[in-house]
Amino acid sequence: MSGLAGQHGDVLLVGNPISGRGKVARHLDGVAEAVRALGLDVRVLESSGPGDAREAARNFSGGVILSFGGDGTFNEVLNGADLDRCLLGIIPAGAGNVFAKELDVPGNPLGAVGALAAGKTARLDLGVCNGRRFISMVGAGMDAHIVRTIHRARRGHLTQWHYVPAMLRQVFLCTRWAIQVEVDGGLFLEDADVVCVGNAHSYGGPVELTPMATPTDGLLDVMALRSRNAGDMLGPGLASLLRSLHAFPGACYGRGRVVRLSSTRDDVPWQVDGDAGGRLPAELTCEPARVRMLVPRGFRGLAMRGRSWA
Repeated sequence: MSGLAGQHGDVLLVGNPISGRGKVARHLDGVAEAVRALGLDVRVLESSGPGDAREAARNFSGGVILSFGGDGTFNEVLNGADLDRCLLGIIPAGAGNVFAKELDVPGNPLGAVGALAAGKTARLDLGVCNGRRFISMVGAGMDAHIVRTIHRARRGHLTQWHYVPAMLRQVFLCTRWAIQVEVDGGLFLEDADVVCVGNAHSYGGPVELTPMATPTDGLLDVMALRSRNAGDMLGPGLASLLRSLHAFPGACYGRGRVVRLSSTRDDVPWQVDGDAGGRLPAELTCEPARVRMLVPRGFRGLAMRGRSWA
């Protein structure tokens, strides 16, 4: 299966100008020209606010959609695109670029175009949470509260450093989120405070909350833990940096196709691909091989993770 250079028809290039401290705005024309140089017709959409990328993808009749921005921009494209008619690609320019790292897409915009041009097409799993599509992860409880807090106060671009003060504040507050986690109809963990359901191994930066996840196995990885004091987060925090949270004794780790999250509280937030989502309860499902993606030639999917955990 061929990469971007072997495609025919129209290309929709969706750029988020506030991503990457203006990186998209500086490189949007150059990226468009690089794609046109492959012999493709390119239509450029520069988003001006939330929902623009989703609407542009929804109105695109079919072909290739390139998302030039962060994980939030790609999530909008994913939710707007007709997955039966559209081939998706990502050119990273956001704060975390979680999914681009999962696929090993270069961070340089023109380098990313080159990698996708010489790459291939892969079929990846799709996650769905309460009807909203996701490609990387859904978090509930502590991390979702942090995401919601940051996005409510957002003014312009974000970097990973924006999350640090809110994260430290939540670690020491130790809010009890009382989340019940069910996986494939069975009780997984009661009274959890941090839950991450991952379709990809990376969470952001060096942190991996679902280190054994891959978007090619037809399953969602589930990590859940309780946090009663600041000390409870030291071990999991170190394990997440060492990519070993799946083996940490204080964390429950598993996988399945249907995950249900609920709580005795009515204000427990969930986040999707790094953007605020809604409030629990939530039902998450996996649709295997649902998304056609442009990936670099070296992407190996399941083998890439060296799956040794069962």
